[in-house]
Amino acid sequence: MSRNISYRTDQLARYFVQNRVAWGQFYESERVIIEQLNLDCHRTILDIGCGCGGLGLALRERFGVHRYTGVEINPQAAAAGSTMNPDARILSGDILELRKGELGADGFDVVFSLSCVDWNVCFDEMLAAAWNLVLPGGYLVATFRLTDGEGCDDMRRSYQYINYEGIREGECASYVVLNARSLLRRLRDCEPGEIRAFGYWGAPSKTAMTPYERLCFSAFSIRKRTEPSGACIIDLKLPAEIRIAAES
Repeated sequence: MSRNISYRTDQLARYFVQNRVAWGQFYESERVIIEQLNLDCHRTILDIGCGCGGLGLALRERFGVHRYTGVEINPQAAAAGSTMNPDARILSGDILELRKGELGADGFDVVFSLSCVDWNVCFDEMLAAAWNLVLPGGYLVATFRLTDGEGCDDMRRSYQYINYEGIREGECASYVVLNARSLLRRLRDCEPGEIRAFGYWGAPSKTAMTPYERLCFSAFSIRKRTEPSGACIIDLKLPAEIRIAAES
């Protein structure tokens, strides 16, 4: 049995076959961070919560990436992704239940989790699983919703309807909001060589039921060390309130 919620809605497949399949459809925060990675055709990519695998198509379009593996818990979206990108390896299942052997590799140059880790009830386990799959010298690229106040990972208080027609009905996902200082501490505990971020203020989704009126929507890249020690480079291009909270 999956530790995360196994979404069965067809909303994910219907949305992601047309959206987030081209480079220009990704958020500015994601594009800024990804552009810094110097991707090319030799990099191996793992995309956790890949939807229909649109990131693989976008990375191939922009950087010539073709060694792409996606994992998607929603079976309809995974099936659609295999049809859309037959050259990709797309697995249907919970990343917490998959063994490294099933992924076809023990690690990857870049592990992505875009709108995935903070959409799950097992946030800390998901973050750890993603980081463990990054090769030395590689990157974890993840998106987070940040606040300079108290965060919330209680799905009873903060959740989102999986409905791309803007209607508050259907299956629900956890809508995790993180205190910026708490997130940076978690990331530092991984002992990375580098942490970079780009983000901006915005309003929560129309289908989100959450106590927050505004959030910082951010993308992070976290580089795994090749050496056991050394200073960690931190470059946070975030709103002043969030940056100050993170570094305090």
